[in-house]
Amino acid sequence: MKLFKLITALCALTTATLAQAVDYNIKYSSNYLMPAYVHFSESGANYSITAKINVPLYNIQFISSGTHDNRNFTMLNYKDTRNSNTYALAKINGKQIEYGKVKSGLNTENVDNTVYDLFTMAFQLTYYDKLPNNFIITNGKKLYPMDNVFVKKSQQNLSVAGQNVTEITYTFKTGDKDITVKKHQGEQFPRYLKYTRDGDNYELTFSEMVK
Repeated sequence: MKLFKLITALCALTTATLAQAVDYNIKYSSNYLMPAYVHFSESGANYSITAKINVPLYNIQFISSGTHDNRNFTMLNYKDTRNSNTYALAKINGKQIEYGKVKSGLNTENVDNTVYDLFTMAFQLTYYDKLPNNFIITNGKKLYPMDNVFVKKSQQNLSVAGQNVTEITYTFKTGDKDITVKKHQGEQFPRYLKYTRDGDNYELTFSEMVK
């Protein structure tokens, strides 16, 4: 009887672990007419995001990874590759970050706030409806402080492919940076992501899930 209970408990634990695993392959259209493909996976303890953008003459990938609990994503590594060569990177170890363009040499700084790349920040919002009041966004090359962040949340009902859905929008602005993230209620991935900085606009809009 005890053996049966042990096997049942182990099976339940395995099933719960498998149920927690998430794996998305998402295609986005962009305002630069080049699609982006984002592979997001999380196991309940770790996560990874690979964003691919096929710019002419360049195969660009933005790769981030780290740990994940039931409240936060914690990025530990970020890498920007061009034609499979590492162009810039960031490594976070506790309160210290090493970052920069590989050819120019890396910088090391102490940081007190959470560090995200753009995609980890977006999934933090779509998973948990919240961001820290102060955090840092990095593209590997530079660090962009996001201070005194107040996320405004709104929602509206839409008809999408004949289905009624609730679209949730998150917006915030700090300094010269303006960010918008949208999702559908009940989903955990961004349907729309807009990042404006210094007059440059980057927009990604969900197209479809791909294999």
